[in-house]
Amino acid sequence: MDTSIKPEQSTFDYHQLLLSWFSPSFPIGSFNFSHGLEAAIEYKFVYDKITLEEWIKHLIINGAGKTDSILLANSYEGKYVNELAFALCASKERWTETLNLGKAFCKNINDNWNYKIDKNLAYPVAVGKAGKYFKIPLEKLLIAFLQSYASNLINVGIKHIPLGQNEGQKILINFLPIIEKQAKIYKIAQVKDLGSSAFLSDLSSMYHETLKNRIYQT
Repeated sequence: MDTSIKPEQSTFDYHQLLLSWFSPSFPIGSFNFSHGLEAAIEYKFVYDKITLEEWIKHLIINGAGKTDSILLANSYEGKYVNELAFALCASKERWTETLNLGKAFCKNINDNWNYKIDKNLAYPVAVGKAGKYFKIPLEKLLIAFLQSYASNLINVGIKHIPLGQNEGQKILINFLPIIEKQAKIYKIAQVKDLGSSAFLSDLSSMYHETLKNRIYQT
């Protein structure tokens, strides 16, 4: 007889869930994607600590970090935004990224967390649905989502600019109040508030398709 505790029957603190879902041990393969940053470094749009920090900050406030967070929040509230999430992808590689991350996230939630989540969801949509099911406070979910997003891009910069680990930590520390502020904004944002002005990032994700030597999928 299976005596293991099922996740929905447990008394897990939501902090434990967030630490699990956004840790490197949760196998969604986010380290395989640079979100166009690999191309941005190759083309010298990003080349040091200052330009990396500004690049990621702009994405959080005006780019995919913003749009994905709003989609997550609306998915959490029960709105159907999955097709919209894919339609808003500015390039084929961005579409591939959110599809593959979403599939991997849903597979792990299905296989290991005892929640039969829909398949073929965009990544932020899947996180929103799962977060609601497990009753994670929306603001905390957004903070963890954005911090994971920023951390992944910082790691790309550390490896390929390159930068030292200490420089990466300084960037992340600078982002903490920004992430908290934006999470408060995004948790009440509606679909009508969607919009992006991170055009150079979008172009970089397109340029990435033509790079001769690529480490990342996007």
